[in-house]
Amino acid sequence: MDKKERNDLYLDALVSYGFANQRMMLVEEVGELLNAIAKHHRGRITDKFEVITELADVSIMVEQMAEHFGYADFEAEKERKLERLRERLKNKEG
Repeated sequence: MDKKERNDLYLDALVSYGFANQRMMLVEEVGELLNAIAKHHRGRITDKFEVITELADVSIMVEQMAEHFGYADFEAEKERKLERLRERLKNKEG
């Protein structure tokens, strides 16, 4: 699926289910990811797939929220933060 198809799908989901419902779905998915990461950390789950599937769910919901709030702004802020991380890592090495 290309980027446009994906973004159109996110918009369709927001319209179909409603922003408020999708916002709460993000909260639910983040909770599930936190739980999976905690279980993995404690060794209660050893199969990485449980964490991966929750990461995918959260990513999809985050992308939907980005569509609602402004995808271009989201991408710009993500790039700014990645550049900041790059600088921090570079400074840590030196």
